[in-house]
Amino acid sequence: MSPKSTQSNQSSGVTSSSGYLLTCDPPMKQFIIHLNDKKSADKKFILEDLDARHLLIKGDVRDEITRKVDEWMDENVFSTIERVGENLDTS
Repeated sequence: MSPKSTQSNQSSGVTSSSGYLLTCDPPMKQFIIHLNDKKSADKKFILEDLDARHLLIKGDVRDEITRKVDEWMDENVFSTIERVGENLDTS
């Protein structure tokens, strides 16, 4: 996940928004979309779904998203030590 600050310009009559460009792999993006979908309409944080690897998100939720992603990764990433029963030496 590599956020970058970005801002839109209002000079062309386009609504201005400020946020972060979030770059991640597709599974991580789906998790972040899931987090957004669980929120009420006034608390949603995705400003724009850009492509398969990029989201534009509100800047004020950056820390919350980072924390939730870290928790999700801790719950779902396993090391070889945690894989009980695989390749056990029975000699």
